[in-house]
Order: sequence, then structure tokens, then C-alpha cells
Amino acid sequence: MYGIEPEEYLMMHEDQQGMCAICGEKPNTKRGLHLDHCHDTGIVRGLLCHGCNTGLGSFQDDPERLSKAIDYLRK
Repeated sequence: MYGIEPEEYLMMHEDQQGMCAICGEKPNTKRGLHLDHCHDTGIVRGLLCHGCNTGLGSFQDDPERLSKAIDYLRK
């Protein structure tokens, strides 16, 4: 998937100690960690829990939009 072999996924999983690259928590769903990738380039970024993965997707991987959301939450 996304140009990586299963062994590469397992290495990433081990490097992240089975935890999400964003929140640092272990996934609480049966699906486990999602393989996060850039939708424009296809480059793999890391492994994310369901919540963080869908959160990035909801912000369309747009750092500016995400930054605005952070500013909003800090008000």
C-alpha cells in the first residue's frame, strides 16, 4: 500500500512503539494504526490513530486551515 512493503509498515509500527505519530496514544479501534500519506505526492508520513487520521483528512491536509483551527481553540 502506498509504495511500502508490509515489512516497512512493521518497522514504522516498531519505531513509533505502536503509538500514533500525532497524539502518542495506542489506537483504540480494531483497525489499529492507519498509514498516513500525502494525497498529492503519495509519500508516506507515518502511522496515525483513527481520530488523528480523520482529523487531518477533515482539514484536507492543509496546514493553514489546521493552524486557524488551533487559533480558534486557543480563544
